[in-house]
Amino acid sequence: MLTQEEAKKRAERLSREIDEHRRLYHTLDQPTISDEAYDSLIRELEDLERAFPLLRSETSPTLRVGGEPLKAFRKVRHATRQWSFDDVFDVSELRAWDERIKRMLGKKGVRGSVEYICELKIDGLKIVLSYEEEVLRQGATRGDGVIGEEVTANLRTIRSIPLRLSEPISLTVVGEAWLSEQELGRINRERKQNDEPLFANPRNAAAGAIRQLDSKVTASRKLDSFIYDIDRIESGMHAFPETQKEELELLKKLGFKVNEHFRVCTTVEEIQAYYEAWGKKRQTLPYALDGIVIKVNQKKLQDELGYTGKSPRFGVAYKFPAVQATTVVEDVRVQIGRTGALTPVAHLRPVRVAGSVVSRATLHNFDEIKRLDVRIGDTVIIQKAGDVIPEIVSVMANLRDGKEKKVSEPKQCPICGGGVRRIAVGGKADAGEMSAALYCVNPRCFAVEREKIIHAVSKKGLNIVGMGEKIVELLMNEGLVKDMADIFALTPGDLEPLERFAEKSAAKLAEAIARSKRVALHKFLFALGIRYVGEETANLIMQSMTRQFPISNFQFPNRSKSKNFKIQNLPDIIKWFPQMTKDAWMSINGIGEKSAESLVEWFSDVKNQELLRTLAAEGVEIRLPRQKAPAEQSLRGLTFVLTGEMVSFTRDAAKAMIKEKGGDVAASVSRKTDYVVAGKNPGSKLAKAREFGVKILSENEFINLLK
Repeated sequence: MLTQEEAKKRAERLSREIDEHRRLYHTLDQPTISDEAYDSLIRELEDLERAFPLLRSETSPTLRVGGEPLKAFRKVRHATRQWSFDDVFDVSELRAWDERIKRMLGKKGVRGSVEYICELKIDGLKIVLSYEEEVLRQGATRGDGVIGEEVTANLRTIRSIPLRLSEPISLTVVGEAWLSEQELGRINRERKQNDEPLFANPRNAAAGAIRQLDSKVTASRKLDSFIYDIDRIESGMHAFPETQKEELELLKKLGFKVNEHFRVCTTVEEIQAYYEAWGKKRQTLPYALDGIVIKVNQKKLQDELGYTGKSPRFGVAYKFPAVQATTVVEDVRVQIGRTGALTPVAHLRPVRVAGSVVSRATLHNFDEIKRLDVRIGDTVIIQKAGDVIPEIVSVMANLRDGKEKKVSEPKQCPICGGGVRRIAVGGKADAGEMSAALYCVNPRCFAVEREKIIHAVSKKGLNIVGMGEKIVELLMNEGLVKDMADIFALTPGDLEPLERFAEKSAAKLAEAIARSKRVALHKFLFALGIRYVGEETANLIMQSMTRQFPISNFQFPNRSKSKNFKIQNLPDIIKWFPQMTKDAWMSINGIGEKSAESLVEWFSDVKNQELLRTLAAEGVEIRLPRQKAPAEQSLRGLTFVLTGEMVSFTRDAAKAMIKEKGGDVAASVSRKTDYVVAGKNPGSKLAKAREFGVKILSENEFINLLK
């Protein structure tokens, strides 16, 4: 029988040996022992830990599978926002993106060729891993990019994910969890034997495995991973890698599994060759690919390019051709959206494409029907790329038998019977030869108002729990609700007599409506249903409008002499927003021309202004992020850039302190930068600060400035 000390030494040696063989097998794909031998080492360590429970550490290889199943997943806020890349689908779009990158960098004084790095785009599930002092502390899903779900126990079961890094470093990394085609086949064979529904593709199976409350189920799926990005480094490093290539090499050094099929390119032609080569070879890989990812290689140039409201400017996803299938058009029906657009939708004979069964496909507008010459009864080719709505690519006219029916353009709205008007994609009314959409001109069209209200009460808007599509339609049919403002006038007494309601359910919905009267500014703007103003744009407006702005920037028609204004409540919106010009809206970083024009049009409309006044009268209040008192805004108007490793706090904490006191934090140094805060082992930003003559603060000087 081993003593405690002997068992401890043996357990430490076993753990190191198991971790090394895990790295050789799962990270380097160079196993030196058999699976049976590996499992034998695990069993010996398990036996030791059972005999000596105090030996089991949080990084023990035996703890990759957890104990009791969870009851639910905990929501977690990502320390760094998780972005999605914009897509390109052909070489002309790629070339346009390349030209845009060089044009933007040229404006910032960067000349010459740009170096890109191409990586394979794994069709898996995005994961975010956080390590503190080399130990895995948290694993999460992407979620909406801001809030994800903690799935640490499940991610620990993936053997290519290290529980402990090779260096004492604290950082957050991003990657992809994936399932092999071979493993998918095995799982589906088992599910078929158990009369369970089969997984359509590896991604669905991987997503399902990650979201299991019992980590033992996740472990049985044998997931794998690739890590491709470092979000932030908090401590333990000399400096952040200067290129994406160096970042991948560092990830591998730390013990992560990195996909090694990346390539550095300098021209569009090189990128296209890489794309075409992997498009042909992707079927030979054990994991699914849906394209490649292209990023500017140099990190400092990535910082210069920055982000739009929804995606990084420095990278793009170049998608492989969509998966296609043939089916039959059984009918074409018209849907009406909240903008009044009449969209023809093809109802199809159900067919499996891109891993899911499809029975609907958009036809965009009636000009598209004419262009394709789609008829009811036609055999058509449809395509589906990722989560994009399926669309009809072409008609197989040779298969027609003469029974097909042409689709007529409606002369009136199929819902309200009102007139329709053609408006070109570019915005011109009554377009002739231009591609155009049909719009219902009846301002009170039932279908349009229904879609507006459904949009308003949705989770991203007012988030009125219990007010789904059927309840909205019921309230409109009963004449209780005709627009967004009417919702807030509803009482339990109005609801109780209606079908689907009783005293308790009526009171519950009334309480939900009352809670939604106090709504965040960005959610309120989204709920208004302004064209081209989605969740991202609404959030940009909120961030900008909760600060003070020089009124001269906004070119108000009344030439107000006031020096500044603040949006603090709904009356402020009613007062100021109708006065804002297109240029005023576009002065908000991230808002483009279409959004600006739409905002001007919406807020200048008299009926919309009346809607806002009614909402205010019904007690709707705008909730804003907490703002510091003016006396505490000691850094207002100052721009900071952070570089190097901080000792007293993390970089994110430093950014938060600057913003709390009214300052701004930039990603790169320019002549407009006021201070560069330099920690240990600063990067190239320090040299840039010296070049531009920017004031450089040590960490202690920065702390004194904050005080």
